[in-house]
Amino acid sequence: MAPLLQVRDLRVTLPTARGDVHAVREASFAIEAGERVAVLGESGSGKTMTALSLLGLQPPTARVSGEVGFAGRRIDLAAGPDAARPVLEGAGVVFQDSSSSLNPIVRVGTQLAERLTLRGWSDRAARAEAVRVLRHVGVPDAEARMAAYPHQLSGGMRQRVMITMALLAKPALLIADEPTTALDTTVQAQVIDLIRAVQAETGMGLMLITHDLAMAAEVCDRAIVMYAGYVVEDVPMPVLLRRPGHPYSEALLGAMPRLDGSRDVPLASIEGDPASALDRYASCPFLPRCRYADADCGVRVPAMAALGEGHQARCVRPDHVGREAA
Repeated sequence: MAPLLQVRDLRVTLPTARGDVHAVREASFAIEAGERVAVLGESGSGKTMTALSLLGLQPPTARVSGEVGFAGRRIDLAAGPDAARPVLEGAGVVFQDSSSSLNPIVRVGTQLAERLTLRGWSDRAARAEAVRVLRHVGVPDAEARMAAYPHQLSGGMRQRVMITMALLAKPALLIADEPTTALDTTVQAQVIDLIRAVQAETGMGLMLITHDLAMAAEVCDRAIVMYAGYVVEDVPMPVLLRRPGHPYSEALLGAMPRLDGSRDVPLASIEGDPASALDRYASCPFLPRCRYADADCGVRVPAMAALGEGHQARCVRPDHVGREAA
């Protein structure tokens, strides 16, 4: 069977006064039905723009190309934002900032019910279903919350409303973009536990965009690692944690704080400057920061190479990763 979501050669470029910003470059990956996939990388790596372009929500000036297969349909993204409507309608989305994602002057119940009335539900049935799903995701006194405005809810409650909105149309795929941003640690754990439970219950696919490796490892089966707009590694999560195939993935793992680490030892960091989205790369974009770099790395931008079952990396010397540089 074909994957639920199949992305081929996705490219997103945004013209600016300083030149073209290459937000996503040659990105290809797939998500199976029911699979939980994390999209990892530091800020500016292309994670969010990848998701937005799949939904047709990229900035109006963006130039997008690439092909998407979703739920058996083929979509040419170069045809314009409307071409992505099947993905937008078939996926649920939880954005990182619930305050800006919800209309501040419209009651929560009206915003939730609209998700269904646009699909032909009656107002009464839509509101009843919204109350049911609000209760299901743990919102207390759901009927009263329907009458509230977004600012009257806590950050955690607003994110539960966003999850409710995503679930109302029974999506085949849930895209969660940094869903715990600006929430305190306890509420973060509650939201992640909720997303994981809902995904397991419904069997929908999950695309979790995050820079939090620990959270991704707890929730997801597989990881897509992005750097400078490129997918640099596509890897089962256990393999990523044990033996990554790209130096950037290894560096991300090395920068994670450890509970058993000494307080006297400074946190590790990735040396050098992050790659610029304004640059056109003729060689590996991670080369200036890579401790394994040699002459072969400067010849071209590496292609994705198979390293094992379900494991690919964009590196000419993946055998060096995890070993001391010669």
